[in-house]
Amino acid sequence: MLERSSLDGLFREISDICSFLGLRQTFVLDKLEKISSEDRDHQSLCDWIVTFVQNSFQSVSLTDKRSPSAELLASIGFDPRSSAVETIVARARNTQHHIDLCEMAEIFIRDQFKYKVSPSSVTCMFPLRSNITNTWFRLSIFSSDVEIVGGSECHVDLINLVTIESHAYSILRTELGNLLSKDDQNVVLFHGTDHLSACDILFRGIDLCQGRQKRDFSCGSGFYLTDNCEEALNWAKNTTTKPALLVFQVNRQEHSTDAEKLNLFNDEQRWCEIVTSFRSGEKTARTRKSLAAYDLIEGPVSTMKTNGSTGELVFSPKPLSYQMCLISDSCADIFRRTLHSILFFDIC
Repeated sequence: MLERSSLDGLFREISDICSFLGLRQTFVLDKLEKISSEDRDHQSLCDWIVTFVQNSFQSVSLTDKRSPSAELLASIGFDPRSSAVETIVARARNTQHHIDLCEMAEIFIRDQFKYKVSPSSVTCMFPLRSNITNTWFRLSIFSSDVEIVGGSECHVDLINLVTIESHAYSILRTELGNLLSKDDQNVVLFHGTDHLSACDILFRGIDLCQGRQKRDFSCGSGFYLTDNCEEALNWAKNTTTKPALLVFQVNRQEHSTDAEKLNLFNDEQRWCEIVTSFRSGEKTARTRKSLAAYDLIEGPVSTMKTNGSTGELVFSPKPLSYQMCLISDSCADIFRRTLHSILFFDIC
């Protein structure tokens, strides 16, 4: 167990962190006190807090997990009066039929550590050319930023957008309309993420291993795109305080001929088998093996609900939705080269 003196030293730090995260101090301290200092060093404080929340969520009855609420968050360690709880519940409701409240809480915690809690947290409004807002720019060949994959010159258009919530989507449509030329030769796809992750993709390429666990077509190794810019931005807004949108312009002919593609739009049974396997975390090794010959998967986005009698999650395809998941490194490298532009948002 941790010595009381060690806990006293952590108290002020944890007090500030809990206020950022909307967690009760006693929830974190009581659990840390039961862990030896040696074991505690095996994980970061962020990882420990996420583990505490996940374990608490597992102990909640299935009936209470069906809808996001302040009461449910209170039962897993949050202060129901905090603004963080209001934020998590709102985000969970916006993505209610795709991810559960516990995962949204985990996403919120990790994002807060990334941008507000850690000593190395970002303080600038934007990661690149923060002094240039609401106008497109490119990084010069002599930029001091990290070396760009594939060469020293950046041909990607960048913009730092300062806007308010009610104008975000209209500004997005306007900026993309002014930037992208309409033609039948190219297809435009979008990926919503956070500022620093967008920079990682720009400078280092797409790392499939950075994918989240238990997604529709992957479990820890996949990169998702959609043809709907508003859905991509909505995802980013509901998973980070620093949303960014990556725009890929892909040649239709190359996309259709060069990649081994699994299209699940006309095979709902196979879609259901794959989604259920990955989203449940069961038999994922077998599923990955069955998909080893493919570079990417296309199909509808899943919606989920709980079976009232069995408590099991049931997945259904969302009507008129589209997603693409890159699952091979070679395909990810090809798509990295089609990165056309990045929009960094600061939404008031």
